[in-house]
Amino acid sequence: MSSFRLPEPLKALRIGSAFLFCGVIALVAVVLGAREAAGGVMIGFVLFAANALLLVEVGRTLLGGEGRGGRVAVAVSSVGRLLLLGVLLAAVFLFLGRSAGVGACGGLLASQVNLHLTSRRTGVAT
Repeated sequence: MSSFRLPEPLKALRIGSAFLFCGVIALVAVVLGAREAAGGVMIGFVLFAANALLLVEVGRTLLGGEGRGGRVAVAVSSVGRLLLLGVLLAAVFLFLGRSAGVGACGGLLASQVNLHLTSRRTGVAT
């Protein structure tokens, strides 16, 4: 039986541990009876993972040496990623309700905090 291996850029962004962290939070929320919030936490993780994939692609573009056009695309993409996250979080609030929206914000925050805490513990400079 072969084990699933993440690509190196995604390992550096701690996708696996963020999934486990959000999964535990969602499980606790389900046990406490907040199923909508639990679903929102996992939506927040998906938003974090999508943002990480976009970061990997931006990094490839920047490292690809596409000249001035590549640098402009990278500069515009940071604002675009933030705008996309904001719009998607607003859509969660609008269509799934406040509980799921707060859960999504919490899942996104938990994934980001997990990323920073593990990098500090290992001594990697950010």
